[in-house]
Amino acid sequence: MKQLAENELADTYAIREALFVCREKARNMLASQQERAEHSIRKRIFETQKARNELEWQQLKMKEEMQKAVCEIKTLEQALRDKTDGLKLAETRLENRAQRSGMELCLDEAHHQLCVEVHKLREIRRRLSHKIDEAKTNYNMLEEHAQKIDVDLENKQHSLMTDIRALDLRQRLKGGEFGDAKPGTQTDRNIELTKMEKEIPKN
Repeated sequence: MKQLAENELADTYAIREALFVCREKARNMLASQQERAEHSIRKRIFETQKARNELEWQQLKMKEEMQKAVCEIKTLEQALRDKTDGLKLAETRLENRAQRSGMELCLDEAHHQLCVEVHKLREIRRRLSHKIDEAKTNYNMLEEHAQKIDVDLENKQHSLMTDIRALDLRQRLKGGEFGDAKPGTQTDRNIELTKMEKEIPKN
C-alpha cells in the first residue's frame, strides 16, 4: 500500500513537472511572439515617421513654390496691364494722326515709329499672355501635387497614430495600465513606445 502511494506521488510529481515545462514553453513562445510583433510595430512606426517627415518637407517646399508661382503670375499680369495701357495710348495717337481734320495722311517718321511701337507692344502682350498661361498651368500642377501630398500626409499621420495606439495597448495588456514606471502623459508614453527618447532634445 505504501509503495502504491509512493508510485502515485511520483506519477503526480512527473505530471506536474511535465505541465510546468509545457506551461513555461508556451509562455516563452508567447513572449517571443510578442517581442517580434512589437519589434515589427516599432519598425513600421519608424518607417512611417521617416515617410511623414519627408512629406512634411515636401509640403513646405511645395508651399514655397506655389507662393513663388503666385508672385510670378501677379508680376506678369501687372506687366500685361502696363503694356496694354501703353498699346492703347499708341493706338490712340496713331488713330488721331490718321483723322486729323484739314490735313492729308502723312507717312512721316513719327507715323512709322508709332506703327513700330504698336507692333512691338502687341507682340509683347502676346508673349506675356502666353507666359501667364504657362505660369497658371504650372500653379495648377503644383496645387494638384500639393493636394496629393496633403492626402498622403494625413494617411501617414493616421497610420502612425494607429500603430502607436496598438503598441500602447500591447504595453498596457502586458504590464497593466497603471504602474510607477508608466509615463505621466500621452505624449511621454508615445515617446517611450516609439523609442524616440534620444531624438528629443533635453532642456
